[in-house]
Amino acid sequence: MSLAELLAYMILSGIVLAIVGTLVVRVLVTQRDVREQATASSASQVVLTDMQGALRNAVAVRTPSGFGGRLLLVKTRTGDDDADPTSFQCRGWYVDTATGELRTVRGAPGGTAPTRGLTAASDLSGWTVALDGVRPSTSAGAPLPVFTAEGATGAHIRFEVADGQDGSSLTITSAAIPRPQGTSTGGDTCF
Repeated sequence: MSLAELLAYMILSGIVLAIVGTLVVRVLVTQRDVREQATASSASQVVLTDMQGALRNAVAVRTPSGFGGRLLLVKTRTGDDDADPTSFQCRGWYVDTATGELRTVRGAPGGTAPTRGLTAASDLSGWTVALDGVRPSTSAGAPLPVFTAEGATGAHIRFEVADGQDGSSLTITSAAIPRPQGTSTGGDTCF
């Protein structure tokens, strides 16, 4: 084998190794992206299912105008006894656009309900983070409301969740209308 043949084999081997290396890196990047998208989708679905369950059993829903469609408050039924205050629960979801977090809270109705008397100046940082990477959906560059009321007891939900390092996102959209909850909605209030 001459030196020229050896050099030719080395060059060909280098080209083959570069092609194989590029393919391996591309497969790993694709796997990472698919995993991140699946994780974001799964986490979003868990949160959305929780919201839909609360809305389907809702006796009252509010989307206070002072929050620009980023706050959803729900008084939901959790038990069967209309006279029992523990048959109801106050729920809240808030999208913090500064941190990209969807926060949630739950508590008993009444004077100390965590969802009662909220204003745009209220500190909601103590609420539990349910989902990261959340931002309002946009239309023509303008942010859309995350939560909009559908009648007195339903809501439409629309937001985006970051699903990777490339800035892509999943759009989450749902609407929930409650089942009939009877004539009594419990004496204590959530709002």
